Amino acid sequence: HNIDHLFRAAVCMEDGPHKPDPFPVVRACELLGVEPGSAVIMVGDTPDDIRAGVAAGCRGVGVALPENAKESLAAGKAHDSDKLSVAMKECGAVLVMKPGFEELLEFF
Repeated sequence: HNIDHLFRAAVCMEDGPHKPDPFPVVRACELLGVEPGSAVIMVGDTPDDIRAGVAAGCRGVGVALPENAKESLAAGKAHDSDKLSVAMKECGAVLVMKPGFEELLEFF
């Protein structure tokens, strides 16, 4: 997708406690030299991703799974009306985006 230039750090599950623990988000912030806070966006496709971001003090942004969004849209519902998307919102996601990177790039 040609987005490598957007990432200066990566934190893997082998690096420490994994989500929903806030460690991966906090560690990424440390590596980037930024303080966790509302200016930091944790993007994920599971409730644990959102929980980790929120627990670190950041904003959580969910991404709907392609198959779930397609099914919802085919049924005449919003792309973020499936159970997983609703769970991400219940965990504190400020929004759940459509699948893909286009909408995410609008944050930058």
